[in-house]
Amino acid sequence: MKIDAFTHVLTERFYETLLDEHGFQGLSGSPSFLWDLEQRLEDMDEYGIDKQVLTIALPPIWQGMDDETALELTKLANDEIRHITDEHPDRFVPVGTIPKVNDEFIDEFDRCVNDLEMAGIQIFSNIDGEPLDRPQFDPLFAKADAEDAPLWLHPQIHEWYDWASEYMDHRLFGWPFDTTLALSRLVFGGVTQKHDFDVVAHHGGGMIPYYSGRIDGFYETRQQYPENYADTDLPDLEQPVSDHFAEFYTDACLGSSVAAHECAYDFFGDTLIYGTDYPFGPGRGRTGIETGIDAVESMDIDDEAREGIYAENLLELID
Repeated sequence: MKIDAFTHVLTERFYETLLDEHGFQGLSGSPSFLWDLEQRLEDMDEYGIDKQVLTIALPPIWQGMDDETALELTKLANDEIRHITDEHPDRFVPVGTIPKVNDEFIDEFDRCVNDLEMAGIQIFSNIDGEPLDRPQFDPLFAKADAEDAPLWLHPQIHEWYDWASEYMDHRLFGWPFDTTLALSRLVFGGVTQKHDFDVVAHHGGGMIPYYSGRIDGFYETRQQYPENYADTDLPDLEQPVSDHFAEFYTDACLGSSVAAHECAYDFFGDTLIYGTDYPFGPGRGRTGIETGIDAVESMDIDDEAREGIYAENLLELID
């Protein structure tokens, strides 16, 4: 069995609402490939993908949006994801989206999980440029804890430099970096100590598997020599501190690199799950499906671990 744990979708209704009612200008060209369900199902069948987890596409749309508009669109997005899943219940797994945090959005979180029966909630690596461990976002993680609802963490655009977007570096490298920062803030900000919740991070967990040794060494250095660091307010974490990062789930959306897949597996183990970013990438996502499968098949792991990556690790999380 193969389940793609992180795919993206729009509906024509949602997109037309963005254009007609809110004047959204964030896409060039036609985004119709995002709602072409017939092609999606054909691609899934061609490559043996039994199910896809669906999340609403276009995280930049929420940046700077006022709360009232964002809440209206959030409800529409979640209803549309549920509708697609209801039409194809054996092929799709619905995940809601909560782009901001206040009482109304927490109520929408509750509606997604309890009324719409969604498998989890998509959040973003920053909220209008603010890190996730800010106190005003604590109700989000308290709710995830209370509802035992996994959080799908998608990176959010952040303009590090004026020139960062010239070669699309703000997405190519910026998104995995922002994911890395978000996971780091959840650990070092004490959020994962305060609340018990699961996170599914995108793109192999960003930099974390590759820099696990640096994570441990830097934490120990700050503890041993606090006089050399202005910010010494660190949570008291069991060591090695990288073990706290290894508790996150992450998808294997790492392109064709077998070495990257094995690095992610060496670090995350049975919390690594198959994911592709479909329908983005070459061939409108088809290349990502094929190369991702080829990479998992080429990994130096046993069949049980491979089955875990393809489906069992995710099913254990959401069942």
